[in-house]
Amino acid sequence: MMTRKIKLWDINAHITCNLCNGYLIDATTVTECLHTFCRSCLVKYLEENNTCPTCQIIIHQSHPLQYIGHDRTMQDIVYKLVPGLQEAEMKKQREFYHKLGMEVPGDIKGETCSAKQHLDSHHNGK
Repeated sequence: MMTRKIKLWDINAHITCNLCNGYLIDATTVTECLHTFCRSCLVKYLEENNTCPTCQIIIHQSHPLQYIGHDRTMQDIVYKLVPGLQEAEMKKQREFYHKLGMEVPGDIKGETCSAKQHLDSHHNGK
């Protein structure tokens, strides 16, 4: 069987945000047209607009934020394709909340610990 390697550069257009030109972070899709952006980029854009930044279709006349949704599949793809991106984002989030003196939502530290405990118990035959 012949394997073909695809370079990250070749698929960047599909895994980057058209608003900030960075890799998708908290990928969020417009339900009307299925275009995807970083959540923070799209929410900021929709404060002043009610159309998709890519195709200009009206998302909703008065409540466009109700017609966008988290795209977990796309975010998983981006994190799998871009080495170190997920870890870098988690670190930025922890630093942001630490700077504000707040607990990290979803307790990223706790998730990391429980995942490590699960792996440790699996390796120990438990």
